[in-house]
Amino acid sequence: MLARQSGLLALEEKADEIQDPFFKQAVLMIVDANDPDKVRYMLEREMDDMMTRHDEAAGIYEKASAFAPAFGMIGTLVGLINMLKQLGLDSEGGSGDLGQQMAVALITTFYGCVLSNLVFHPIAKKLRIRQEEEELYCSTIIEGIIAIQGGENPKFIRERLLSCMKQSQQKKLLMKAVKEEGRGEGGVGEEI
Repeated sequence: MLARQSGLLALEEKADEIQDPFFKQAVLMIVDANDPDKVRYMLEREMDDMMTRHDEAAGIYEKASAFAPAFGMIGTLVGLINMLKQLGLDSEGGSGDLGQQMAVALITTFYGCVLSNLVFHPIAKKLRIRQEEEELYCSTIIEGIIAIQGGENPKFIRERLLSCMKQSQQKKLLMKAVKEEGRGEGGVGEEI
């Protein structure tokens, strides 16, 4: 609303209040009167670079999840080899410590499975979910910034951006907006 009433230059003051660096950069790009296609290209490129970095981080945990059981099996094989080697060296026929040595050998498989399924896989899954959320967030900012730069109606922009979100998120945002309007408050996104 502020951009339609006072022009895009009025957004420069509000940009200082924005905490998110991507959103702040997007606002400053339109304040500087850059071409909308150039703004979209630059923001999408930054978003793609960000997603590539996130993809690499999640990929590390996915690989660790895949390799952990294999390393557990390698540990088990090494333990069994040592157990069998000790079996031949034992003067009593080797059956005294057999159970304890077998347990040590098999524990590595357990550790590999635990690390894979209870540590690495959940971390990778959570990183993928966060990556999808951030991609939606950034693409929503891009669409909103381009619409603001184009001088579109603020209510139309709100509806367009809300349509990109899940219904549960839409309800939360609409309830928050109703509460803020009732108190006469407007967030930075509302004023822009």
